[in-house]
Amino acid sequence: MPGLRVLDVRETAHRVDVAVQYATAEATCPGCGRPTWQVHHWQRQRKQDLELWAKPVCLVVETALPLPVMPQGVHGGRPGVWAETSDHAPAPIAPRQGSRGRDRADHGAVASSERRLVQRSWLDTHSAAQPPTRPHRYLGLDGFCVRRPGKMWTGLWDLETRRPVAVVPGQRKDAVEAMLGLHASRRSVQLVCIDLAEGYRQAIRVRLPQAAIVADKFHVIALASRALREVHGQRRQRGNVAWLLQQAVERLSASNRGRLAEALREDAAVRKGWILKEELRAMYRAPSAAHAEAQPGRWIAEAAGTGLAPFVRTARTLRVWRTEVLNYWRHRITNALVEGKHNRVKVLKRRAYGYRNDRMFQLRILNLIHTH
Repeated sequence: MPGLRVLDVRETAHRVDVAVQYATAEATCPGCGRPTWQVHHWQRQRKQDLELWAKPVCLVVETALPLPVMPQGVHGGRPGVWAETSDHAPAPIAPRQGSRGRDRADHGAVASSERRLVQRSWLDTHSAAQPPTRPHRYLGLDGFCVRRPGKMWTGLWDLETRRPVAVVPGQRKDAVEAMLGLHASRRSVQLVCIDLAEGYRQAIRVRLPQAAIVADKFHVIALASRALREVHGQRRQRGNVAWLLQQAVERLSASNRGRLAEALREDAAVRKGWILKEELRAMYRAPSAAHAEAQPGRWIAEAAGTGLAPFVRTARTLRVWRTEVLNYWRHRITNALVEGKHNRVKVLKRRAYGYRNDRMFQLRILNLIHTH
């Protein structure tokens, strides 16, 4: 059956039911002629067909009632939803008639128009480039995963006012560069805190060449923790050795410290990696930039000399980012605020089991960050 997609075939003692659906992914709005893929709801209708094997055949057609592209007034009073049709279908499926059907259509049109008006209002108010109440000085920049594999968005936050600056799709250098050019002023921005992403660093150097870049403390320590996990090679579970290796030693109980000491005595490679991880943590407890100045270089040399491939790789990374790492002691800012806000966005995504519609996801994010 051209133009239709067969979903299911069921044969009973008295008839044959064939469940079908239109194969087209889009419908054309009869009012403005623009295509739309958003569906208001699905309507099931039955159509009698020719007999087969002396049994009547019934087509159970799943008909989509799409949403209009433009508000109701633009359509000149047409209903807010309409039944999709196909030139290849056996017969056109007309929407239900009668006073009840008309009332439902009119109610759907009004609800659809109101919903779209609210959406446009949110987007116009909160996603357009608007001058801040006071110039941004300290910014936090970080990405978060929208859909796996590899679909990322980027959030930009003011670390002083704790308010969002922009949330845009994409994580590549050109997307971040465009966002900074639109929302960050060269005259006011002094610091930008980021994770160790080269694309972010290049975009900041192009758009905000006078701003200092600070490597986020959490991500620097996470490099050593990840390297130690690779050396140990065991999945981290609460209470096991891999879990103990990742904990701050000063927070462990006496019994757990004894278990940790025993595990370190048994494996020299793990002992080296654990000492390096703790030394990197201790480096961030330095009281001033003068005390911390020589520590990154010393740690990098020690890690490169261990012969442990994960720590050699980490040492190479920190050598490239040495200036940004040392900027932490000069300015003392982190991306903790940004990480917390983005974690709430991830919870929002998980509660909805993901979003296929990026525009709807953006509206949900705007509602979350501007009402809490």
